[in-house]
Amino acid sequence: MPNNNPTRDRFEPPSNMSNDYEDFYFQDLEAGELFWQTDRPEESNPWRKENQNQGLNLKSQTLHNFQPRTKVFQKI
Repeated sequence: MPNNNPTRDRFEPPSNMSNDYEDFYFQDLEAGELFWQTDRPEESNPWRKENQNQGLNLKSQTLHNFQPRTKVFQKI
């Protein structure tokens, strides 16, 4: 069960510099949209959807195939 501590929440609110990500399926993205493979940017490179089943790794500039139901993340 989560521990709800209002005192701590008031003095230590979530950082406004934190990155928020929302999960999607690869098939739901439009061509040209950026995405990440995890919701932690330090562990994943940015990708760009090229077509229905391929994504471009923006760091290595290589194309990779993705299954339509692969879970990916986008910054909010």
